[in-house]
Amino acid sequence: MKIPRTTKGFTLIELLVVIGIIALLASIALPAFTGVQIRAAQTKALNNAKQIGLSCKQYAIDNNGSYPNVSFQAGTAASTTVPANAQDAFNNLFPTYLTTIQPFFQPKSAWTPGQNPPTDPTMQTMQTGGSGALAVNQCEWCYVLGLYDTSNSTFPLLADAFSGAGQSHEYTTTETAKGGVWKGQQAVVVFCDDSARVIKCVGTGDTTKVPGGPDGSDLFSVSQQNWLVSPTNNVVNPE
Repeated sequence: MKIPRTTKGFTLIELLVVIGIIALLASIALPAFTGVQIRAAQTKALNNAKQIGLSCKQYAIDNNGSYPNVSFQAGTAASTTVPANAQDAFNNLFPTYLTTIQPFFQPKSAWTPGQNPPTDPTMQTMQTGGSGALAVNQCEWCYVLGLYDTSNSTFPLLADAFSGAGQSHEYTTTETAKGGVWKGQQAVVVFCDDSARVIKCVGTGDTTKVPGGPDGSDLFSVSQQNWLVSPTNNVVNPE
């Protein structure tokens, strides 16, 4: 006698249980995966920033200990022209101390929107007419003017660019806006001794700042840092 074959599938309840388990696992794994991606991006940004900081230190060795404090467009290091933006200062580094502009780009940053940095090591992409290598929308970093390689090691030299004018020192929680690359939660900062850290920001509402001490003071505030050459130490954003 032939016994008829029967197939038994999942019941509706079983399917709902399986779907629920998958959804639960996904809800646990997704934040962890996102966190790993952010940490990886910050590690890369940290390395890029340190490379720029090291180039600034090498520049200082050849320029009486001074970090780039004059506009590259002025033509000579003896000029007293103050850089109007971060590019004006950083362009002093090309091509002697840096041969690529890649460290100045940050994916998803509104300061470098949709940009793919050139990889040409010969710097054939450098602009002519004395304007240097970095153009508008090609720099993620703000820069502190008036510092030297002998300045206090706790003084910041460069960091993720702020959301507004350099003197506001504020980041935004809006990821797609300028100054919001880390959603206002953290910032990459390089100090005068070429050390670098990812620092947790503090603040309320949709703006935050980098704390300079236990009291939550602004790291980039001249009054809080008591910089001896105040008010020379201005923070300039990129353009």
